[in-house]
Amino acid sequence: MPTKTAPRDFGLIGFDHVDLRVKDRTKARRFFVEQLGMDVIGEAADHTFLMFGDQVLGLHDAKEGDSGPVGIDHIALRVSEWTGLRSRVGRARVVITGEKEREDSRSLFLRGPEGLRIELVWRPDPNSHVTCTHGPPIPTEPAEDDA
Repeated sequence: MPTKTAPRDFGLIGFDHVDLRVKDRTKARRFFVEQLGMDVIGEAADHTFLMFGDQVLGLHDAKEGDSGPVGIDHIALRVSEWTGLRSRVGRARVVITGEKEREDSRSLFLRGPEGLRIELVWRPDPNSHVTCTHGPPIPTEPAEDDA
């Protein structure tokens, strides 16, 4: 009989966005906009944000010499509540790799399986998505048992 694990209530309510790392952002942008009908909602020197429905797709330039593959940079999952999130994640023994506060959101960055980067995002206004302020996470110190 399989053992049942304790529930983990992080208040996950759905996907917030998915960011891809691409070698040719112009080509990728053209595909998603012209072929699939997505709308450009933000753009800067190294990234483009696209909207389809209420979902966001980020296209980020792969860095020169970056040994990481093109493809998924990270996935962001939306949470319903920020209060106590860090404690709940810590109790679940999930490694927190960064934290970021923006004008329209707060995020915890987690280490997922096989090197997958996961972002938990809380937005006080669930309809907001000011994506141009998106930037790298602020590193956090590893927990004592991670050292």
